[in-house]
Amino acid sequence: MQLWNVSYEAHRSCATLYLAGMLTGAAATDADETLTAMPDWIRFVRVDMRAVELLDPTAFVELARALNRWRDTRRGRVSLEFPARSRQGGRRALRLVRH
Repeated sequence: MQLWNVSYEAHRSCATLYLAGMLTGAAATDADETLTAMPDWIRFVRVDMRAVELLDPTAFVELARALNRWRDTRRGRVSLEFPARSRQGGRRALRLVRH
């Protein structure tokens, strides 16, 4: 069973990379491979992490490095949309996990 999902959609010169579920090392690797496979005409990537429920800090660093590599190689721009902060009151919240 896969505990994460990485997908993207692209329009003209920009793309949105969607991350959902658990941000693990494997999910960060999938995101890196997806970034690498994007067409050369993409110059702006928006990363939508609102559906991420669990976040491994090491995996987040791996993702940040992949985004930096993509930005430097393509001379592009990157924008991150983070999950909502933890809230009280029974709503599911983002949790950091350590391994």
